[in-house]
Amino acid sequence: MKLVILDDWENFFYNNDKIEELRNHFDVEIFHDKPTSEVLIERIKHADVIIPIRERTIFSKEVLREMRCIKLIAQTGTGLAHIDLEEATRLGIPVATTPGGSSAVVELIFGFIIAHSRNLIPLDQNMKNGLWDEPIGIGLENKTIGIIGLGKIGTGVAKVAKAFNMNVIAWGPRLTKERALEQNVVYSDFEQLLQKSHFVVIAVRLVPQTKHLLTESHFNMMRRDAFLINTSRGEVVDEEALLIALKENKIGGAGLDVFSVEPLFSDHPILKLTNVILSPHIGWKTDKMFHNFLSVSIENIISYIFHKQPIRIANLEVLNTNS
Repeated sequence: MKLVILDDWENFFYNNDKIEELRNHFDVEIFHDKPTSEVLIERIKHADVIIPIRERTIFSKEVLREMRCIKLIAQTGTGLAHIDLEEATRLGIPVATTPGGSSAVVELIFGFIIAHSRNLIPLDQNMKNGLWDEPIGIGLENKTIGIIGLGKIGTGVAKVAKAFNMNVIAWGPRLTKERALEQNVVYSDFEQLLQKSHFVVIAVRLVPQTKHLLTESHFNMMRRDAFLINTSRGEVVDEEALLIALKENKIGGAGLDVFSVEPLFSDHPILKLTNVILSPHIGWKTDKMFHNFLSVSIENIISYIFHKQPIRIANLEVLNTNS
């Protein structure tokens, strides 16, 4: 059987010892580039199993229909916006997932918070330019951090924030007071969270209900010294409204790992702002998460293909179709 690994841009999977485990069962091909649609289809049309890395390849209806031998898409991560899941189910293609990189994202969130609070990026540049500036930083103790979404990432943020003796409040589209209390977090309504928080962390999934969850009116009600962190998805925020809020200093700044269009255009106006810290969607991207992705993907594949025991299948209804 043939197994294809796509999008190994960093050559991480190619050099991983666990690949040998796959080679014991499959003819393994690993690709490291960004192919055209025609080349992509040629590579995967005879594959029995495909491991895509995160959301780097779009599996549209047209692509899925060209996969003539496919038995399983062993997706890394939990995000499935890049896969037409309805079409995959109609075609009888199961899609397995792996746990996301929540701990890695939490680490980046606090990287943004600390870098902003202690002016680390401008101070680094000043020192390299021969300047010895000593501004007063922002202490985290007793500051309020508002978490929008109290899932795995939001819960992880709350735990770290408490270690800094911060006041933690949270709101989510489906969050209840009882669930917040279970995490030792104070439940807040949305507007109150925005008004009170020194730091606002977006930790919700992008679904129709959360698209443009934060708009101009929300930025207008935030503290003028508030720092917004978005490691979720760019479209959760109205980026035009955020840009205006940052330009006009309606809020203190932002740490952004995600954007509506990625990669950013080289002339994007946000690149000119000094009150933002930017990273290229790397919240999930650590050595530990890559190891986890590959290990759990292999577990999903072996269990489904050889033991006929499907695990972590996102479109469970496909199993009834294939039985």
